[in-house]
Amino acid sequence: MRSIQLFLCLLVISCSGQKGVPQDNTHSPVQKSAELQLVLADNYSGVEQSEFQVVRDTKKLKNFFLQINRTRKPGLPIPEVDFSKELLLIYCAGTTRGVGGAELLLIEVSQDSIVVGPKELTPSKKEITNVTTTPFSIYKMPLTPKEISFQQLK
Repeated sequence: MRSIQLFLCLLVISCSGQKGVPQDNTHSPVQKSAELQLVLADNYSGVEQSEFQVVRDTKKLKNFFLQINRTRKPGLPIPEVDFSKELLLIYCAGTTRGVGGAELLLIEVSQDSIVVGPKELTPSKKEITNVTTTPFSIYKMPLTPKEISFQQLK
């Protein structure tokens, strides 16, 4: 009986000891430099050429989801966005080999403009590389009057 109590006590202490480790990633360079928050990413958009969109209203967002949900049954749900406080950045990487996808990063922020660009993700060797995908990602950021532009990295 005493050994069971000791075991339970050690179990509780070890479980609560892990809670003390800070899980806050506010110091990570991506989150610190970018106010971009990933909303949705998928490997099929149906967009064959690389494309970047800034979405500031519901109508444009619905049109994008009509395009990507054309062949999906059931389709992806449209994310809830308060366009009075936020805007969306949509990046379609175009036709790619494998399932690597792409993510957006802030390249430059000035007083009157924001420049974003893709960071290409390469698939691991375990993933099938002879699959053709058209990945997309949607990011949310606070509403800003700044001009947002896209720059392809070389």
